[in-house]
Amino acid sequence: MLLVCALMLGGCKRQNTEEAVAETQNNNVLDAKGTMESKETFTQKEAYRKDLEELFQVTEDTHPEFILNDIPEQYEEKKQEILSAVTDETTDEEFAFMVQRYLTLLRDGHSRASNENFPSCVDVHCTAVGEHLYLLNEENEITADEVLAVEGVTVKELFEVVDEYFTAENEAAKDVNHTNWAVSKTILKLAGCDVTKEQMEVTLKCAEKTETKMMGFTNKNIYSCYDTLYDVTSKMIEDSIYYIDMNVCNVNAALDRQVKELQQVIDGGVKKIIIDVRDNPGGNSDAPLAFLEAMDMKAPSYGCFIRYSKLAKENYSSYPSTGSDNYEPDVSSAKKNPDIQLVVLTNENTYSSATMLASWVKDGHLGTVIGRTSSNAPSSYGDILYYTLTNSNITFTLSHKRFLRADQNADPKSVTPDIETDYSEDILSVAVEYLKSLE
Repeated sequence: MLLVCALMLGGCKRQNTEEAVAETQNNNVLDAKGTMESKETFTQKEAYRKDLEELFQVTEDTHPEFILNDIPEQYEEKKQEILSAVTDETTDEEFAFMVQRYLTLLRDGHSRASNENFPSCVDVHCTAVGEHLYLLNEENEITADEVLAVEGVTVKELFEVVDEYFTAENEAAKDVNHTNWAVSKTILKLAGCDVTKEQMEVTLKCAEKTETKMMGFTNKNIYSCYDTLYDVTSKMIEDSIYYIDMNVCNVNAALDRQVKELQQVIDGGVKKIIIDVRDNPGGNSDAPLAFLEAMDMKAPSYGCFIRYSKLAKENYSSYPSTGSDNYEPDVSSAKKNPDIQLVVLTNENTYSSATMLASWVKDGHLGTVIGRTSSNAPSSYGDILYYTLTNSNITFTLSHKRFLRADQNADPKSVTPDIETDYSEDILSVAVEYLKSLE
């Protein structure tokens, strides 16, 4: 099974919609046969609305939820509300967020719109935990101090705006979205703040006292956790633990080398293995499966519902253009190697195929999961297809499969680690101490 994760909401083509409209207003256009054809002339507002109608149609023709009776309440009402929100003053950036707002109705973290990689955010170092936005210290540890409001808009109100535009499949995903976007210029604007000013008034609670500070904006790479110089690497820890640092689930020569090395260290007598998929956005699920197979283990079978469509067939030529297939989950297919003491490390940025690895290990009782809960639900939509809207050139992704966790008695929304760690705790150190405690 292939479960592809969109690494970021970035990468949209930056052609301005006004340029796209100008192109459509050239009525004397040669078609493929060299004859003259007339093209429709419409305003920028009409161009945006046509793109929304195109977005609705492609989504409803492609996404599995529309034939699984999983459509959210008030879907049609909310869809029309978004369509009606387009005005003559709507900008490209605002329209991109309208597309994102619509896709959030799917409640699918893999279906999302392209957006800027480095949003402009208030220059405050913080992280969201539940209803709070805590300040971080220089060591990236959570403090007791927190942000209470920006320009008088409370953190609770900012979180509510974020929830409207970014899908959260579980509570960990909510925290990630709130951390990334709550103090971004776009969300602040949507919340009613005047973001034309160079500085924002930020209300803080520090040492149990409330104070206000004027803070400027900075460009924030909210996907920096995924930056890496390598796909996968490994090392020995204290001569008894083999550590695999897997930053992305790619099937390539680097994976092949690491699989062979894993087999060699096991043959050499090493029995304690750590696979680290913290900050791993996913990719090809065959990659983590290769490590399990190298340890003479077998993953339990995920369930999978596949929806066939015109867009899916454009990506997979062997697909029919309509219909569906369904495969039931099977936890009994798991096989553990009792000689191997396996630990998998996860955090909130573990996603897609990396989350699958944690789910396989937990549901199949193949080892121990240590760390923090992944922001990707183990039962979720996935395996994305790309589509670019005609006029705005905004690219978005759509899932065409629904995956079901192997253990249907387990939580479908979260892979909760067997050993949970705090935000500021060193997960790898916890794992090493745990394995050292085993005979």
